[in-house]
Amino acid sequence: MKTIFTFLLCLFGATTLLAQDVSTADAVQLLSKNKQALSFTSDDIQNSIISNAFVNASAGTTMLYVQQSFKTLPVFNQVQSLAFKNGLLVSAAGERLRTLPKLVAAIPAVPTVPAETALRTTLTAKNIALRHPLIATSAGAKTDFGKAGISHERITAELMWVPLQDGASVRLAWQVYVAPTSSSDYWLVRVDAHNNEIIGETNLTTYCNFHLSEQHTTASHVATIGTPPTINSGTAASTTWGTNLVNSATYRVIPFPAESPNHAGGAPALRTNPWTLTPGNATSLNWHSNGSTDFAISRGNNVWAREDRRGTSTSDSATLPAFSTTSPDPLTFDFVPDFTVAPTQTSPVPNQAFNITNLFYWNNIIHDLTYQYGFDEVSGNFQQNNLGRGGAGNDYVDAQAQDGGGTSNANFSTPPDGQVPRMQMYLWNGNPRKDGDVDNGIIVHEFAHGISNRLAGGSAQAACLGSAEQMGEGWSDYYSLMVTQDWATSTLSDGFNKPRGIGTYVLGQAPTGSGIRSQRYCTNFAINNRTYGASIPGNGQQHSRGEIWCATLWDMTWNIINQVGDINPNIFDANAAGGNSIALRLVTEGLKLQVCNAGFIDGRNGILQADQILYNGAYRCAIMQAFARRGMGFNASQGSANSTTDQVPGFSVIEGLLTFSQSVPQQQENQLVTYNNIITAGVCGALTNYLLTDTLPQNVT
Repeated sequence: MKTIFTFLLCLFGATTLLAQDVSTADAVQLLSKNKQALSFTSDDIQNSIISNAFVNASAGTTMLYVQQSFKTLPVFNQVQSLAFKNGLLVSAAGERLRTLPKLVAAIPAVPTVPAETALRTTLTAKNIALRHPLIATSAGAKTDFGKAGISHERITAELMWVPLQDGASVRLAWQVYVAPTSSSDYWLVRVDAHNNEIIGETNLTTYCNFHLSEQHTTASHVATIGTPPTINSGTAASTTWGTNLVNSATYRVIPFPAESPNHAGGAPALRTNPWTLTPGNATSLNWHSNGSTDFAISRGNNVWAREDRRGTSTSDSATLPAFSTTSPDPLTFDFVPDFTVAPTQTSPVPNQAFNITNLFYWNNIIHDLTYQYGFDEVSGNFQQNNLGRGGAGNDYVDAQAQDGGGTSNANFSTPPDGQVPRMQMYLWNGNPRKDGDVDNGIIVHEFAHGISNRLAGGSAQAACLGSAEQMGEGWSDYYSLMVTQDWATSTLSDGFNKPRGIGTYVLGQAPTGSGIRSQRYCTNFAINNRTYGASIPGNGQQHSRGEIWCATLWDMTWNIINQVGDINPNIFDANAAGGNSIALRLVTEGLKLQVCNAGFIDGRNGILQADQILYNGAYRCAIMQAFARRGMGFNASQGSANSTTDQVPGFSVIEGLLTFSQSVPQQQENQLVTYNNIITAGVCGALTNYLLTDTLPQNVT
């Protein structure tokens, strides 16, 4: 692949950039300019790592993600999300651990446990057997062991400070990264660098374990794979960016926006050149080129879709994509399915090829649509070639259809920007079995795990959705609803009158079923009454917890729709005036603005900040009415994001702000001082029946 690196320094507020990354030097300059607003000292800036910095075109801001460091080592997940406009701070989330120097004063910054020992401890804990001798290459505080024949990605161990118990204590630790070939996991394991004890771990694979009792072994799902015709080989193309050999392609799919074959508009149909739905940068290479190679298979710059019936999670010659029946241009993926026979059938019914084609089509649809809402190259989206527009690139989605590693589930792995994410779609039990590859709601749900994980805390961070309260499942359900809603036929009352389930097709339910969720999403409280409470679903109950978050975002969307009195029929147009597009922009931008390891109230505040930046607070009350209705009003308290049992729900939209002033800073005895107490209710509600008590000092009469 031809790679061109273009670095243009950002002269804040003066220059339009072709490449949107911001240099470290300019980022530090921006921090220095805003030291007072940030309450930063020069020492704070010196002890910081700029993990991401870019011009955020979707909001007209410059985003900096600043990770605290100490003695040149990063502090795990101590990341501040900062937005600047015209060189000035407009949003800040997260804080520094001010007690860090005191907490680590007695801890040597030089490890007594070598990186290799920490790796071996991790491998033992995860039952991963070494096959080859370890060969290590060190660069500063990071050691690279290669793939060692056991990992999909390069194995690394990075030295860092790790806060525990919400910052009450800190350890020096090696963070070991390994993606074992023996499982679907992408592990970040933190091993104490002085006593070799595992003190924490994060799995970058999000499992949607809808039916845990239905897990099966890989061996029980191996299928015979058909041999492709010789016409279907990939075709090499020009190495000049923007010159595409494949300018036309036709696909038989469950077309956008249908949720499944059972939903309205879900009959398999032909779609030609669907990338034309999204003109502009999102589709510069169309769907079958990565800028140096064109493909006559279900592969392009954004996704490589292929079957993995053996459950190997590898892209070897035995894992086949869908092949065009014409080549080189135009391409044709016209496979007529029969849903009454096995989804893995290749002949006489080409079900497998149809399902892979559908998975390829929908991954591209989601890529193109969310690009319009700000999930672009600099934000860490999924593309092999970023065309010099910033970000790391080299990370198309590895979409594995009919994966043999399990059933009745799906998962998505999201390593940091520059490493390939993986989507694994499974077959679901039934007769005949259902294939998640044609349940478009589940495809969007899985892809959205990648969106939320890349946007929260910046794309260089991989573990910013790891708190006990994290709402990943809720964001994924929300994107699923938004992308599969037929907005062209929707009315202002549909949020109340037309409840939505998730995953009804794979469970063999009618479209009116609840699917994989306990309640259908609806603004009617008689149908969906999920609320934030003093205790919310905890460990292992992420789907139930996510239902609360998605229900709130769905309420918010319909609140905004009804405030503006308009629905955008073309959801690909992010700049349209419809309330649905406004809401999707707010949620996506809110993810960028919220703190690393957010809880529910943090997530709410990110959306409120997005509204202020994008719309000057025009939808503040619509947002707050939705959140207050579900228990996240202005009087709610999140407690620790790392606890699901310390919340205080609140249902008020009244901010209740008290400001105090006095006429003079000091006064002679027997002279007058005027005290002013001003109570404001905010813009979303009025204060009534309140009592103000002002206690004067004893020497004042």
